[in-house]
Amino acid sequence: MKRNLVLFIACTFIAASSFAYNPSARYETRMVYDPQSSHMILFGGITAVDSGTKKAYHLDDTWEWTGAHWIQRFPQNTPPERSGHAMAYDSNRSQIVMFGGRSNTADLNDTWVYAKRDWTQINVPNSPPGRILAGGAFDPIRDRFVIFGGTQTSADGKMLTPVYDTWEFDGTTWTQIGGTGPSVTKPLLTYDAARNQIIMLALDSKTATVMYAYDSAAGTWTQITPATLPPCVNEGQMTYQDSNQTVVYTGGVCTNATGVDETYEWDGTTWNKITLTAEATRVFGAAFAYDQNRSVATMFGGTPVVGLPIAETWLYAAKTWYSLADAARPAARSLFSFTTDPVNNTIWMYGGSDEATTYSDFWQYQNGAWTQRFVDSTPASCLTPAAAFDTDRSKLVVVCATSEVYEWDGTAWTGHTDLKTTPPVHTWGSLTYDPTLKKSVLFGGYNGSNYSDETWTWDGTSWNRVSKNPPPSRALAAMWYDPNLKKTVIYGGVGRITTTDRITRYSDMWSFDGNGWTQINPSGGTPGPRYGAQIVVDPQTNHLLLFGGLFDIVTPAVPPATTPTEVQSYVNDMWEWDGSTWTQLHPATLPPARENGRMAYDPTRNNIVMFGGYAGAFMSDTWTYDGTNWKVQIFDPLGNRRRVAGH
Repeated sequence: MKRNLVLFIACTFIAASSFAYNPSARYETRMVYDPQSSHMILFGGITAVDSGTKKAYHLDDTWEWTGAHWIQRFPQNTPPERSGHAMAYDSNRSQIVMFGGRSNTADLNDTWVYAKRDWTQINVPNSPPGRILAGGAFDPIRDRFVIFGGTQTSADGKMLTPVYDTWEFDGTTWTQIGGTGPSVTKPLLTYDAARNQIIMLALDSKTATVMYAYDSAAGTWTQITPATLPPCVNEGQMTYQDSNQTVVYTGGVCTNATGVDETYEWDGTTWNKITLTAEATRVFGAAFAYDQNRSVATMFGGTPVVGLPIAETWLYAAKTWYSLADAARPAARSLFSFTTDPVNNTIWMYGGSDEATTYSDFWQYQNGAWTQRFVDSTPASCLTPAAAFDTDRSKLVVVCATSEVYEWDGTAWTGHTDLKTTPPVHTWGSLTYDPTLKKSVLFGGYNGSNYSDETWTWDGTSWNRVSKNPPPSRALAAMWYDPNLKKTVIYGGVGRITTTDRITRYSDMWSFDGNGWTQINPSGGTPGPRYGAQIVVDPQTNHLLLFGGLFDIVTPAVPPATTPTEVQSYVNDMWEWDGSTWTQLHPATLPPARENGRMAYDPTRNNIVMFGGYAGAFMSDTWTYDGTNWKVQIFDPLGNRRRVAGH
């Protein structure tokens, strides 16, 4: 929530020239080229610290990069979340092998393989101790996955201890090789195919760059001392390039690092600094691998020298870095509008934001497909847009945080930006269309310092404030028109009763009849205190469906403590409201937890669609619900075809 508030206070609107369907921003992620699919396979990583829950999130998602598109995969089996793991392609068994890394609570020492779009854990008789940031590479001549070093975390998470051991995995068993290796940290390993050896860049005790080659016969590391070494290899990226038989290195973060990237290539004798035709942003902890099918090195994510993790895809070839975006689907985001249009039998999506961008793109979701709409009159800057479809005037109504109103009639946008009377600034306000009143109803929001309890109605021409008996001030409340009660209803949200009170996460319900508000007290209670939940009214049942949100758990103080413990968690529970009672639903499959995504009814397929949201990382997944089951939508431009001869 704080991240979006910073965007609001600064009033900084960034016009993105392209919108990519990417994995979310992350660092300490890993990626490997898979010749079986001719795709890159990316797994895991860690997010920036989330201000809502006060923690960073280790990730467990699997992605494929086709060379032009990112495709999220949902394998039947998934390893635990992690970052800083070791990953390489085992060319003798046609599988990716992964070891270790850091989860949310511990260093890991498990071994997994990925083949045929599924993960399988290998139960080994002897495994290296758990660790993070080990170097790893596969030697195809000796048929061994080799890891070296890394860092071990103390039980309390406060102390990091480097390790200097070497291990080899033969597909079944791990074996420790030799004794203690060189006393270096943050090792980067890659297999240099032209010279048939694994090489390592690392940091010595003074954080200077050192280089080693692995002597597999002796099980030792031999230092190499070329005249020049890349000056900053702290969590940089390195991979072998078949195209010119060199090892390429880039990135890293050090005291001598600048925001401009430097790229070096190793020819077996010398590290040559490349005079780049075009440069990338310097990042550390990015995923980096060589695409043999397309003869380009591919990099994703990482953290700049200054700033938050990014979600950018970069390619390197012929001494040039260039970014590549996929405009076929919306980018990961939250706090956008996503609204059913029953006149045109479609869903309209507008705007939203991620950690770096406030979007102003306009999309149509229809018959299971995304299409970006380019309309000259599309609003250029609309923070936290709230939207509703006016069924009496057949118009989509979008209200920005700064109270500008834009309406879409299916052909063009009309702006109402010079009204004499408007609601105050209300980022994270709630909006719905009330067909009984024949007006759109706006409630609540946040103005940068205080939460609002104001209610406004919009008739297509002017705003009118209704002041009778408002609910307590709040933002991010779930709000909908209830066809059974024939009234507008709100549930939950975050705010405070008065400006001097502590922040409250609400679990109450209220209804609005056009004159004022009345509290609703369901006999079985509500789904509990939460905000940012995804909601939609299913026109086939006239019931509200609610999914997830940021849920609040308060544990009473245990003496001698006097302050209760409060924990916020992203949840993926699902509830149904029939106009009088809440009932929890238990589908066999549930989408991942999130807040501030959106759900809408798809009239072309008679199902519910959910897109995006935030849960420590911004999401770009699309799910459908048929009244019984959830199903993720895989947008694969290649289908299931393999791009390898003979397959």
